[in-house]
Amino acid sequence: MPFKLLATLFSSALLATGVAYADEAPKLNINKDRVTASGISAGAHMAHQMHIAYSDMFSGVGIVSGGPFNCAENSLVTAMGRCMEKTEEPLPVAEITAEIRTDAEAGKLADPANLEDDRVWLFHGTKDTTIAPEVHNTVEALYAEFIPDEQIHSVSDVEAGHFFPADGQGHACSEMKAPFVGDCGYDAAGELLQYLYPGLDRPGAKPVTGLLEVNLPGADDADLMESAYLYVPVACEGGREACALHLVLHGCGQSAETVGTAFIEQSGYLPWAEANGIVLAFPQVEKSMFAPLNPHACWDWWGYTGDNYRYRDGAQMTVLANWIKGM
Repeated sequence: MPFKLLATLFSSALLATGVAYADEAPKLNINKDRVTASGISAGAHMAHQMHIAYSDMFSGVGIVSGGPFNCAENSLVTAMGRCMEKTEEPLPVAEITAEIRTDAEAGKLADPANLEDDRVWLFHGTKDTTIAPEVHNTVEALYAEFIPDEQIHSVSDVEAGHFFPADGQGHACSEMKAPFVGDCGYDAAGELLQYLYPGLDRPGAKPVTGLLEVNLPGADDADLMESAYLYVPVACEGGREACALHLVLHGCGQSAETVGTAFIEQSGYLPWAEANGIVLAFPQVEKSMFAPLNPHACWDWWGYTGDNYRYRDGAQMTVLANWIKGM
């Protein structure tokens, strides 16, 4: 998840207990008006990019320790500088806002007017030393240019580091290690899902059994793993009900290639999904020790797949959008 980490490969853990392999994509009935996304760290950057570029597809987003759109400007050096650390010059919200409008007029992004009725949930832990609070605040300020304040909820008072905070799952909250899910007594997955989908039922005793390994079309052309994961609640099986869809994007060092399904199963999303008929989609980035160098399987928010990485026709953006459209 953070950029400075020692990744350990647990190849034997790729298929956790209870994960089934699906030869064909399961039949689903997705309510296209209830599609949202969330992510942590690099996944937060990517969820934010997807939300801006495909605002005609998403109705909300949850961002855990991320930065603003095109913060990196096609540069890893910039990404690891002003997009993570406090700098003398604040990130230019007005310039980013103008750029989004200009790129939308050129057809590179969806019309930002689509954002007006969306909901945004933001989180930054008080112990997070990887992403500066000033960077987090810039994301909130950017969204405020497009979305009414009452539709933006920001959490910045939880004692958590640069990992995904959970309640009763993961490593000790004081630790920083794989799978970067910290037991801090705070259910981030539940909190963000409840904000994006008001009125959810709390998880009960329903068994969590719907995790599937599926094929991700187009993965090879976008430095993604061919295998992705879907969680399909019983209520959504066979398309019997029109269900919401939530896209979950892991952080660096959290892909299945590194931690198996630990992030997927420990982050807290699955019980909420089962209780409320929400299909979860967990695509995975492929690790690379060669060009483009990506040893920790980070999502592309600085341009390793091409200069258009943040646009609708960006390699990873296109694969994810097409996957969602095909469900």
